[in-house]
Amino acid sequence: MQTLALIDDDLEIRQLLSQYLSQQGFEVVAFADGEAFLKAQMVQFDLAVLDIGLPGMDGLDVCRNLRQTSNLPVIMLTAASDDLDRILGLELGADDYMGKPFNPRELLARIKALLRRVHVQQPKQELNASALHIDVLKRCASYAGKNLPLTGAEFDLLNLLYQHQGEVLSRDAICQVLHGRNAQPFDRSIDTSISRLRNKLNQVAQDNIQNVRGKGYVLVLA
Repeated sequence: MQTLALIDDDLEIRQLLSQYLSQQGFEVVAFADGEAFLKAQMVQFDLAVLDIGLPGMDGLDVCRNLRQTSNLPVIMLTAASDDLDRILGLELGADDYMGKPFNPRELLARIKALLRRVHVQQPKQELNASALHIDVLKRCASYAGKNLPLTGAEFDLLNLLYQHQGEVLSRDAICQVLHGRNAQPFDRSIDTSISRLRNKLNQVAQDNIQNVRGKGYVLVLA
């Protein structure tokens, strides 16, 4: 049985989601604040559902602290209209987000989709392209022998681009694979993730992820 961490200060939401997700076959450990969650042993969890609007240490600070020691998959809950929080959450290492209010069935679908991405076993455990080295099982990557400090979401994005190296992937195609949905008209999460990944790669290589105007992105390696 997979175990989920649920971090939300709203007692009604904690009770509702804990009951619903438990009925769907998950073990749920609920926390009313981020500090209590960060004190827990992360190895017991398969995924965290993290609300941004927490008392004391907010969800963004929790995510920032979590990413210093763990690649635990995170779905962040945000105010439906707060695009800035969504972008900041992704920049700090969240893997997906949902705007409140939301349908618990959609949250369940996103949890399952994210867990599939994290636990999928690739036919080739280690991938090499030019100086790029990807270890799928350990979920780490290096370029020219230099470790790339990637978040879980950035690793998934790099791995996807590598699997389609030289092929232009549209924002919709990337969003479908990584988030299980098409990109929304004003959703810049994919562009934000691409930008952060490109900046990290640019520290060790040049012209690695190219933007093809009106079509999408392509990974180009020497």
